[in-house]
Amino acid sequence: MIDIIRKNLMTGLERIKWIASFLASRTRAETAIAKLFYEKSKVEDKIDELLRDIGKRVVDLREKGEEDVFQDFTIKHALSELKDLREAANKYKTQADEISRLREE
Repeated sequence: MIDIIRKNLMTGLERIKWIASFLASRTRAETAIAKLFYEKSKVEDKIDELLRDIGKRVVDLREKGEEDVFQDFTIKHALSELKDLREAANKYKTQADEISRLREE
């Protein structure tokens, strides 16, 4: 009788350990995904700010009579930075998707 109780207790403890391990790994994955999305949102905020700056600069140049606003150094630099920021945002999203897929397996 005691052997049966001990066996059932050990089986229960193993299940609890498995559940705790599963929840811990799941929590780590969810935390990693949340961090990546937070970083992505910070990059997207920078993108929005940069787009506003580009728009202001274009309007200023047009008011001054500039014909080719894309030849302006500030705009060229901002467009280059915009490309880099968009790539970074996509990288964060891709990493979050990979973690999400691994979590489902």
